[in-house]
Amino acid sequence: MPSSGTISLDVAIIGAGPAGAAAALALGGRGLRVGLIEKAELPRHKTCGGGVLRRAIKLLPVSVAAAVERECATAELVHHDPDLRFVSTRSESIVSMVMRDRFDHLLTTAAVAAGAELFTGRAVESVAVEAGAVRIGTPGQIFEARIVIAADGVTSTVARLTHRPALRDVVPALECEVTFSDKVMAPFQAAARFDFGLVTAGYGWVFPKRNHLSIGVGTTKRGAASLPQEYRRYLDRLGLGAPMSEERRGYMIPCRPRDGLFDVSRVLFVGDAAGLADPVTAEGITGGILSGQLAAQAVVAGGLDPATVTATYQARLAEALLADLRIARRLAWLFYDCPRLRVQLLRRYGPRLSEIMTRIVTGETTYRAVVRRPGNYLKLLRRAA
Repeated sequence: MPSSGTISLDVAIIGAGPAGAAAALALGGRGLRVGLIEKAELPRHKTCGGGVLRRAIKLLPVSVAAAVERECATAELVHHDPDLRFVSTRSESIVSMVMRDRFDHLLTTAAVAAGAELFTGRAVESVAVEAGAVRIGTPGQIFEARIVIAADGVTSTVARLTHRPALRDVVPALECEVTFSDKVMAPFQAAARFDFGLVTAGYGWVFPKRNHLSIGVGTTKRGAASLPQEYRRYLDRLGLGAPMSEERRGYMIPCRPRDGLFDVSRVLFVGDAAGLADPVTAEGITGGILSGQLAAQAVVAGGLDPATVTATYQARLAEALLADLRIARRLAWLFYDCPRLRVQLLRRYGPRLSEIMTRIVTGETTYRAVVRRPGNYLKLLRRAA
């Protein structure tokens, strides 16, 4: 039944994924009325490989152990051209394997415990930016908010309704939840595995879960490959045979920040809605959590004044994330678009390059720190070139 009246909020967060939940968590205890508006009922399925990197885990103020199906303290990087294999190991997990329905629900529950109000089954149908607020229409309910944090993913309804330019460099991935016999799965259950040189301008992955494997393929070139065929070829190369059960789903990953990202008054775009996935790894959970937190900090620092909030978010996002993503795009171009140079580098410096990537995904360093540090690995690129 339609609800009477309009719900007034200080901050409306559209989307209850990691970016939206992280923003809501960061706004907890600030004396603000925060609404977390989600189109689905929770918990809900989310297509994703479900590998949460250590650098993302470090950002969260709550434990997600209850949602973790398997911890992987080993990362295995297999390069098929040339035929090389590198293994990195840490004393703590490099990748925490989760199912996104439980992971997202855990974060949302924590956000509600911190003071956010959760409104589920509320698909956004209209967005009107007015002089003193943003008016958001959903089935049966109107919301008014002084600030909106748009965390509604790569197909962001908020972006479309506020006439933002389409995202660029949106690339496809195919993720499959696959079950084999325990004997067949056993060799794959200790490490997060990444295979390069098989998928056109991309990679394949094997993520072990509690009772199955998450196996996927992704490419950085839209239209460059038939991912179902690449996936079948990948399974054959892994020697897994026919699965006992298989659920396949495709999804899109935005690997370049949205143009006009800061141009809508009172609206802050975060996570995939902002196009903040890592161009090298195509991983978006870290950027989602970090940008959600930065948006929340900007709301508090700006005192809900729209101009100040936007300027603060822009400055903090540029410093904390956008500069790193610019460097990552250059490295992604080198790695995926220059195969001959990649082969040369891997043959000469493969263990070092694999180790530095492990340090990046664990949060021990950043792309920018690697570039700026004297004696860093980019000197290897100049020598090889």
